[in-house]
Amino acid sequence: MKAFLLALIASAALLAQDTVVVLVHHAEKGARSANALLSSRGLRRAEDLAVELAAFRPAAIFATDVWRTRQTVAPLAGRLGLVPEIRLRGEEASVGQEVLENWKGRTVVICGHSDTLATLAGALGFKGFFPEIRAYDRLWILTVPREPGPVRLEERAQAGALN
Repeated sequence: MKAFLLALIASAALLAQDTVVVLVHHAEKGARSANALLSSRGLRRAEDLAVELAAFRPAAIFATDVWRTRQTVAPLAGRLGLVPEIRLRGEEASVGQEVLENWKGRTVVICGHSDTLATLAGALGFKGFFPEIRAYDRLWILTVPREPGPVRLEERAQAGALN
């Protein structure tokens, strides 16, 4: 009975928190091909991102089925002992819905592409302007409030960005 009550209290605490989604553009790729791997610079950025993103204490990590997003989150996943959730590129709307349903009150990192992050933000309820993505040195932090209200977006330069 005591364990049940503790689980109930923990569940209520999670529902009382905002959902935070950190969107990340994959790191630099080594070629222009559709499924290019990360360049050596991109691999260094992925290592640096692992340190920065770990501070958010994500409960889950999502990446597309494209290798460069998987490579970008691999150091973070290793650091936290998490297995990335791999979803098909092009299914951003369903990923957003999945996060809102299954990770409410938690923090999640999603690694996507320059042409998918705005769609993800919209799927998470963000109604404002999402900036055009031209570089690899930004994070976008969406806060989905626990109570009905607007989803907030914060754009942040990555700490120690390689430029």
